[in-house]
Parts: sequence; C-alpha cells; structure tokens
Amino acid sequence: MAVTLTADLELTGMKAVLGAYVSAGEDLTPLMDMCGALLETSTKDRLRDSNTAPDGTAWPVSMRAQLDGGKTLVESSRLANSIQYIAGPSQVEVGSNVIYAGIHQTGGEIRPKNGAALSFALPGGGWATVGKVTIPARPYLGISDQDRDDLTATTVEYLDARVRQ
Repeated sequence: MAVTLTADLELTGMKAVLGAYVSAGEDLTPLMDMCGALLETSTKDRLRDSNTAPDGTAWPVSMRAQLDGGKTLVESSRLANSIQYIAGPSQVEVGSNVIYAGIHQTGGEIRPKNGAALSFALPGGGWATVGKVTIPARPYLGISDQDRDDLTATTVEYLDARVRQ
C-alpha cells in the first residue's frame, strides 16, 4: 500500500489478553478482519461525509473545493474507494495504494522531477506554472474516539465468543 496506518491500541487492558492469545499461537485473523472492516468503513465514511481528521479537526479546504463547492479529497472518490485493509494473525493494516494518498495524509511539497516548474490546470479554468506546490496534511487514516469504542466492543464480543467455545 502507498500509505498505511500503524497504531498500537490500548483497548482498556485487553492488550495483555490479546498478547497472551498470540503468544499461545492463536491466530487472531478473524478478529483482525472484523477490526479492519470497521476501520475501512469508518475511513471511507470520514472521507465522503465529514472532511475531518480522525481527531475531529477540520481539514484545510482545497482550492478545488473552494471554487466548485465540492468536498476536499472527494472529487472522484478514488481515494475513498481505494481504502482497504489486510488482516493478519496479530495485526491489521489499513491504507491506500493510490499514489497521492501519502501526500494527503502527511502533507508536503511537490516539486518538478524534470525541468524547472510544474504546470497544471486550475479548477476554475486556466493553467498555473509554479516551482513547487505545498499540500497541507489532511489526515484521513487514523482512529477516532468512536473507532476506539467500536474496536473495544468488537474485541470484547470476539473474546467473549472465544471463551464460550
């Protein structure tokens, strides 16, 4: 994936319990699959609906969104549609393989690879030629407070079902 979320969650004391399962050779892929699906959906919803980071802060509005009244990071929904997860025995990765995913998550500068300037079409029409473009960070990957609550509930349900087996 071009950009991947890595987070170590302290789920109300369950880290030790989950660690014991992993140490005992337990494959937690079913739990990681449930957590990945939850985070994938939450990330896609955040991109399409809220224009906010997982911590609730608003993203800087893009020039295109200002000019055409659209939403930042949602012109074609390509980024949202690219969000996916990969579940493993003891972890889950959530991310995107879209080439521009990373710069939008972390921000940064885009400079020409060849030549002295970048040229691109402007949202309102016309062209711009510049030496660099600065993209502000617009974190879309991450774990919100609601995600944390949902992950905790999912983990409790999974562990409860395992104990009952």
